[in-house]
Amino acid sequence: MSEGKETYKPPPKLTNRETIGIVAPASAADSQKTEKGIAYLHDQGFQTKLAPNLNQELNYLAGTDSERAQYLNEFLQDDDISTIFCVRGGYGMMRILDRIDFDALKNRSPKNIIGYSDITVLQFAFLKKLGWITYSGPMVASDMGADFSSYSEKWLWKILRQGSDSFQLKNPENKDIEVYRSGSAEGQLLPGCLTLVSCLLGTQYCPSFENKILVIEDIGETGYNLDRLLTTLKLHGVFEEISGLILGSFINTNDEEDEKAFPINELLDDLIGDYDFPVLTNFAYGHIEERLTLPVGVHAQMNTEPIDVRINFQE
Repeated sequence: MSEGKETYKPPPKLTNRETIGIVAPASAADSQKTEKGIAYLHDQGFQTKLAPNLNQELNYLAGTDSERAQYLNEFLQDDDISTIFCVRGGYGMMRILDRIDFDALKNRSPKNIIGYSDITVLQFAFLKKLGWITYSGPMVASDMGADFSSYSEKWLWKILRQGSDSFQLKNPENKDIEVYRSGSAEGQLLPGCLTLVSCLLGTQYCPSFENKILVIEDIGETGYNLDRLLTTLKLHGVFEEISGLILGSFINTNDEEDEKAFPINELLDDLIGDYDFPVLTNFAYGHIEERLTLPVGVHAQMNTEPIDVRINFQE
């Protein structure tokens, strides 16, 4: 596959009794939460293989760049491992993107790779460099080792096991998806943390946004920084290329302490008001307890009348 050309490579359906690799390519995780998350996977019938640095703290990193890259490369090339879960996000994945041996993976079958937040950059890079479909979904310590909601758990295994070729993605019953702008769209689903999406723009690891349905979320950003991040997407021409936009949850934005912050709809009016692609908000995706697992790069469709978001592994 030539660099820059995206092809569709769906991952294998997950089955029981497989060996799951657990890595820490960004920050280290709490040891008790890690143990609880690993025990959860064992209870699901899986075997696990653990990277040595899961709880190894080096300031805000899980070890040195060379260590984190080494363990990640080893697990990616390990034929006994079909699925890789990240133990947590945090920060550090961007520091080792240029150390991933993509050439060694070009002739290998895709693996299931699951994570979110800082892991966004890894998932975007795999789509760009290899065309691998990965999963923006729960992590071992952050979710399985904490209060793992039944909603998040259901959607994780439902999507990974791909019991059907097509899925309609549904919010929890008490949380309605909302329409900011009506319409319909289709294209590859591109979900990720807004901060990390913005950081990748213009790099060799960022996939094309043309005809994509972009799904974004974030945590802990002030109102003016969300403005900056969305404006950065606009200045890079992202909104001229995408076919649709879905907003997940933006939590801990400190807007309640920032009287000058724009409400999200006013911010959208200013930044995407001149475009015509459909926009949905309040999607169950992000740093939240009840979250969907979303395949990065799978074909998707969205409609606003009626509200309908679905993915299809066979297109």
